[in-house]
Amino acid sequence: MPTIDDFFGATDESPHPRLRDWKRRLAPKNASASVEVFRPNGEFGQGKPEMYVQFKEGGRPTHLDTVPWDDDLNAGLIVLKVKSVSPEQEAERFALGLRAAMKRVEREFGDGYFNAVLVELIKESELARYPEIAEVMRYAYANSPYREGGAFDRYTICRELIADAISGRAKELTRGLGYTQEEAKRILVSAIARYLDERFSVSSRREIGML
Repeated sequence: MPTIDDFFGATDESPHPRLRDWKRRLAPKNASASVEVFRPNGEFGQGKPEMYVQFKEGGRPTHLDTVPWDDDLNAGLIVLKVKSVSPEQEAERFALGLRAAMKRVEREFGDGYFNAVLVELIKESELARYPEIAEVMRYAYANSPYREGGAFDRYTICRELIADAISGRAKELTRGLGYTQEEAKRILVSAIARYLDERFSVSSRREIGML
């Protein structure tokens, strides 16, 4: 039985028990893993996503973990260099990663202001030229964000945090998972389109005949 002194003995916060187990499973030289995201359809749109983490040794499946989607576990899998089973799955995974990163910005600035800055950033960037994103942006509505005009005003900080969230996912794809920049671009564009689609309820509105 652990004593209270045992808790003081730990010098660093331990990672999630699952991540410790996954790291152990990936230790053998012939071990590998892949992750797949499953998002069930519910009565009111997509349900809560799950992660399927498949381990292999010598190319043969050995162990499958099915867990509810967890942002920290996903980040840990990226550190472990575990890719998704396909580019399409990677885009779905990184759409959820974007959602997690954007939540921090949304909490600070509020839903409406965040939407306004997000829409403006996308429309003013090269991202709006990609057909996948352009199609979603046709139905993404937000007011123009208020600008105070200072070097570190609310608008500037919000916009930079949003850009940083996107940049962070780009670096995870290239530096973390080892995709080429061209491969990463295709995945990131699809991920952004999926994130925006969910953010502004585009597909769900289309399904019920509102678009």
